[in-house]
Amino acid sequence: MKMSFDGNADFAAFKEELRKRLASRASRDLGQSGLRHSAVMMLIMDKGGAPHVVLTRRTDSVSSHKGQVSFPGGAVDADDGDFLSAAYRETEEEIGVGRDSIEYIGQFDDYVSISGYHVTCFVGAVAYPCCYTPNTSETESVFEAPLSIFVNKDFDRTEIVNYLGKEYRVFYYLHEGYLIWGLTARILTDFGEKICRD
Repeated sequence: MKMSFDGNADFAAFKEELRKRLASRASRDLGQSGLRHSAVMMLIMDKGGAPHVVLTRRTDSVSSHKGQVSFPGGAVDADDGDFLSAAYRETEEEIGVGRDSIEYIGQFDDYVSISGYHVTCFVGAVAYPCCYTPNTSETESVFEAPLSIFVNKDFDRTEIVNYLGKEYRVFYYLHEGYLIWGLTARILTDFGEKICRD
């Protein structure tokens, strides 16, 4: 996919191609049950003529993943109705970007986190610049990282970890002082490989 834009038409074409590629494939079936569900929103914007993804750094006061980089998102509540609604709600609660500001693109794969969550990932687009209002009890900061670093696998290092008897490659990306690793890096690396590469 073209990872640089000369104007609004190029970004519109990029979003449409993402939409087609996501719609043409089935999301991965995890084949697991009994896990608590969470939903995250991968927000993409045209920043400086290139696609960037919106990420957050969690505070040190949250219950899990303290100080780590993540997508906006969180646990699905009983009154959310569906996973997408949960992703929208959590995105607004965490960074102040409401549903009306997000152009829905599609659904990517599901994942299992080491904390025992079944994570559903949705993809949307927002305008740049985007006005963030972080919930300071959960979100320390909000930043944008170039999607190209994940597409090109410009990682700082990798490690092999064993989880439940299976080995996994963990990617570590360093961008402007932010360390992006764990499930967030895994989702972005997979997205770059499965959706963005030709």
